[in-house]
Amino acid sequence: MKEHALLSMKGKKLPSPNQGASSLVFEHQYSCLTGNMVAALIRMGYAQDQRVKRALEWLIKIQNNDGGWLCPYWKAHINDKHGCFYGTICPLEALSEVKKENLTKEMKRVIEKGAEFLLKHRLFRADHHGFKIINKSWLKLSFPWFYGYNILRGLDVLTLLGYVKDERLKDAVDVLLQKRQSDSAWILESTPVGRMQANIELKDKPSKWITMIALRVLRRLSSGNT
Repeated sequence: MKEHALLSMKGKKLPSPNQGASSLVFEHQYSCLTGNMVAALIRMGYAQDQRVKRALEWLIKIQNNDGGWLCPYWKAHINDKHGCFYGTICPLEALSEVKKENLTKEMKRVIEKGAEFLLKHRLFRADHHGFKIINKSWLKLSFPWFYGYNILRGLDVLTLLGYVKDERLKDAVDVLLQKRQSDSAWILESTPVGRMQANIELKDKPSKWITMIALRVLRRLSSGNT
């Protein structure tokens, strides 16, 4: 309230305090953070909680026309038409945690569109610009992911959803295999050091997390191609 009064005194045009809070809450409904929260809650056994179901329904409702997701009310995205990789991978991960027997026809349709969004970009390439790399940081193997995106997270979610035979995975798989060390481990190439209560692993060192995720991706791909 004091901050609102001070800004008003300086000539800032602001809504009333109550309206301001409501508008901020509305604007900052993010598909990435909602997807992460839903995925975590489902893993912890809250799949049948009505609040989790409503969140899934909202994610389904706001899917972008191109199959990706945006944060629909965020001012930074308000005029965007192209789906955001960060905003896409998190809802897909949430849907990947839903048991197959509980997937509705609508959920399956949404998953198919979302997966196609990633696959048509080969997980990291621009589909309308000669398949150039969109963001080189997406090739770095990072953990934990938070709202971020990289090829390992893309591969992990897509293979969990059953996409193991699509040839458009090849570019990302090739990058992953090239990064395998002589001892069969993978390196933690990026991590939010200093942004958490405790650092999980050391950057630029062999990573149990990255290695475990990479191996389960390769296992799914191998199982799907036998």
